[in-house]
Amino acid sequence: MKCTIIINELPYKNDKAWNALRLAETLLKQGAGANVFLLEDGVDVGKEDQNKQGKDYDLEDIVRNLLAAGVVFLACTTCLKTCGISHEKLIDGVTAGNMADLAKWVKESEKVLTF
Repeated sequence: MKCTIIINELPYKNDKAWNALRLAETLLKQGAGANVFLLEDGVDVGKEDQNKQGKDYDLEDIVRNLLAAGVVFLACTTCLKTCGISHEKLIDGVTAGNMADLAKWVKESEKVLTF
C-alpha cells in the first residue's frame, strides 16, 4: 500500500506537520509506503536550519530519517518561489516538484491525506 501525505502548514505553527511525519514513520513501520508533498507554507518543512520554536521535536531530523528510510519528499516549485526559498535551502534529498508530480502520486496512491 502507498499513501501520499500533503503538508500545507508551517513547520511549528501547530503540530500538524509533526503529526503528518509521525504518521509517515508509522506507515513505514507497518510495511506501507509513503510519499510526502510539501505545499503552500508546508514547503518550510523541507528547509534546513528550522527554528524549533520551543518544541520538543525536531522536524528537520524527522525528515532526514524518513528520507534515509526511502520516503520521497517533493516541495512545490511554485510555493518555493512564492515563499522565497531557494533549492539550496532545502534539506538534502528534498526536491522540487509540481502539480503533475502530485497528480501522479494521487493516481498511484491508495490513500491521500492532507495536514
